[in-house]
Amino acid sequence: MIIVAASSLGSPAFAANVLERAIEAAQPCKPLKVRQSVLGVKVELGIDKLDFVRIDTLEIRVDGDLAEARALGTLACRTSDDAPLQGGFSAKARIHLQANLATCVMNGSSIEIVGAGGEFGDVVTALEPEISAALRKGVENALKKLCAS
Repeated sequence: MIIVAASSLGSPAFAANVLERAIEAAQPCKPLKVRQSVLGVKVELGIDKLDFVRIDTLEIRVDGDLAEARALGTLACRTSDDAPLQGGFSAKARIHLQANLATCVMNGSSIEIVGAGGEFGDVVTALEPEISAALRKGVENALKKLCAS
């Protein structure tokens, strides 16, 4: 069985589907910090507010108990409203997951950042491990919820 979905929905701080809501609940922006110079002084800024998450394409294949999912989507994060320097980034990511539906165990996953933009877009590659870990956590939580129901 193959399911393919595409969505063009994606407004700030809004998640339209279960996968987007799972990623939103994982707070993938929360651990993201960058050091920037503000008026000659180095300060640490949190790019810790979720702006939006959007899944552009999602393909799910199921063969018996084994499931494989591939998605392409965008995650956008921004600084807090009271940050001394305002800005943010958006990162387009390609996600690949494999899971056993009988045991609810994730067999493998990979997350690749394929593009970035915004005021802090150039630092996304340095933040890629944190972004990938947060996205992976969100998807794993969605799988656990699915298995619990």
